[in-house]
Amino acid sequence: MTIEAIVLDLDGTTLNEINTVNETLIQYISELRESGKLVFIATGRTLEEVKDVLPSHMLVDAMVTANGMSVFIGTEQIVENALPPGLVERLVAKAGAEEMYYEVHPNDGARMTLRKDKDYMVKQGMVQKPATVDENEWLSRQDAMEGKIKWVERLETGSIAKIYFFSNVIHIMEKWIDDLEGIKKEHAFTTASSTHHNVEVTVAGVSKATGVRHLLKHFQVEPKNILAVGDGENDLPLFQFAGHCIAMKNATDLVKEQADGVTEYSYREDGLYRFLKKKFQ
Repeated sequence: MTIEAIVLDLDGTTLNEINTVNETLIQYISELRESGKLVFIATGRTLEEVKDVLPSHMLVDAMVTANGMSVFIGTEQIVENALPPGLVERLVAKAGAEEMYYEVHPNDGARMTLRKDKDYMVKQGMVQKPATVDENEWLSRQDAMEGKIKWVERLETGSIAKIYFFSNVIHIMEKWIDDLEGIKKEHAFTTASSTHHNVEVTVAGVSKATGVRHLLKHFQVEPKNILAVGDGENDLPLFQFAGHCIAMKNATDLVKEQADGVTEYSYREDGLYRFLKKKFQ
């Protein structure tokens, strides 16, 4: 099989446990691109969040953000989706009533949370890190509350890419996801989780796979000729679409079961670099 394009998840895959990218990986991605391979990022992060973690000297050919809500080729945005304002308002009201941590992410600009919900969200972040929460996700939540979130009196709901929900307790998140499934019967939307502690809401029918499909059309690449690497359940639509898919060692069991293979090393051990180097050497 000829691999023409490589599609990489960010958290738990390209990023290490402190949400940075190892220089070994940055250099090797550059070498892959010089050899003629296309390299795409496909992430649940919005463009604003991507800018927070990707070094300026790490160059890729294109990017799918917010689980397919936006697609970029270089700096040009070729796809933009937005959640219905009424749905955003309903889910935020429910989150506030149940003291569920949430972030409302616009297509352009800083994430938002209502100021009235700040106290309980900050209090949840002051506890010791639960053992089941990965370091990178915990660090992201701390960074959000310490400066990334824009605390507002009223949400601007005109162009929302996603709503991110998080809980320190897995069974609380599981109940929240069940509740969202019930709301789907009235308002169509997509849910995707990258860990057991979160879920993100995006437009119905949108996923990393739909975003990558736009890129393949532009670059004239067949799905059978792409390699996708990821670790979360939000990568599964892409795994089903790609010709070849690899789960990180740190991926959930469900993701590993649906992958063609698993890396020998985790994201904490420069696992993506080691896998790519062995695959394409």
